[in-house]
Order: sequence, then C-alpha cells, then structure tokens
Amino acid sequence: MTHLEKISNALNKWVNWVAGGALVAMMLLTVGNMLLRAVYVPFGSTAEVVGWLAALVAAFALGYTQINRGHVAVDIFVIRLRQRAQVIIDAIMSFMSMALFVLVAWRITELASRVWEIGLVSATLKITFFPLIYAVALGCAFLCLVLLLDFLKSMAQAVKR
Repeated sequence: MTHLEKISNALNKWVNWVAGGALVAMMLLTVGNMLLRAVYVPFGSTAEVVGWLAALVAAFALGYTQINRGHVAVDIFVIRLRQRAQVIIDAIMSFMSMALFVLVAWRITELASRVWEIGLVSATLKITFFPLIYAVALGCAFLCLVLLLDFLKSMAQAVKR
C-alpha cells in the first residue's frame, strides 16, 4: 500500500466515523422528537437539522464506500470482456467519476463561498450553515482522492498486462 493510499484510507475512515455519528444523531433526534410529540412539545426545526445531518452522512460516506466497493456497479457487459479490457474500462470509469466529482466539489465550494458572502442563514433556526456545505465539498474531495488511486491502480494493472 502506498503512502498516499494509507493517507486516503485514514482520512476516509475518519470521516466515515463522523458520518456514522451524524447518522446516530439523526436517529436520536428523530426518535426524541417523536417521543416528545406524544407527551409534550416536540423539538423545533427537526427537519432542518436532520437534513443537514443527512447531507453529512451522504458526503462523508462516499469515499469509504468506494474503498470497500460498496457502490452499485452494473457490469453485465464488462464481465464478458477479456481481463485487459475490463481493467481499461475500470480505469476510464474511475477517471470519469473522478472528473465528475472534482466538478461537484468545486461547484459546492463555490456555493458555500456565496452563502458565506451573502450571510445566508437557515430558515427556522437562523444558523449560519456554510460550514456544512464546505463539509459536503470535503466529502466529495475525499472521494476524488479514492477515485484517483483507483485510476492509478487500474492503469498500473493495464500496463502489466
């Protein structure tokens, strides 16, 4: 395992733990709100907070899921090709996915910067939420790092064959 791969794995494992914590917080907040609704007054703005946490869960789990090959892959045609062709297609798909998520991370960063500049706050809690948008961009950037490593590994395999 290369040094860059160790760094990528450590970063993605760490943000995956953060995603897990956010998921637990979502669950506790939702269940707590349901229980309070039955006996007293529920929390305000639960949907807003759960939405933010869901964005963190999705973004921070991307890289770790890619490391473990947990994303859906439809390879009905590719598995019928020779091994070298499969490796080349994998390299192309890794590169294209990386390019897409570089654009996604860049545009989300621009969005966060605009939200910060204009001082936009959340609808009900009136909280500044641009750091959460930057965090989503960071999750996409970590996925890009994993996809770059996948591309480099596929290219190394293609050269060997």
